[in-house]
Amino acid sequence: MTVSFQYYSNNEHGSDDYRFSHEKDAQEKFLSLKALIEVQFQGCSNAEIIDEPDFYGIIDHNTGDWAKVIIST
Repeated sequence: MTVSFQYYSNNEHGSDDYRFSHEKDAQEKFLSLKALIEVQFQGCSNAEIIDEPDFYGIIDHNTGDWAKVIIST
């Protein structure tokens, strides 16, 4: 399984991919990154959130900043 994390903030962007042989480990990483995103966008007054079992993302429509995490097989 692969967990992919991508972000754009303050004109900087990045991405990381994490590969796991066990689903439990991948789920834990997904949830950890989801929590990180939630903290980073805490207090955004114009944020759009997509929360699916295999995808979590937030975009701040005021700044254009965004982050997402995806889990896939």
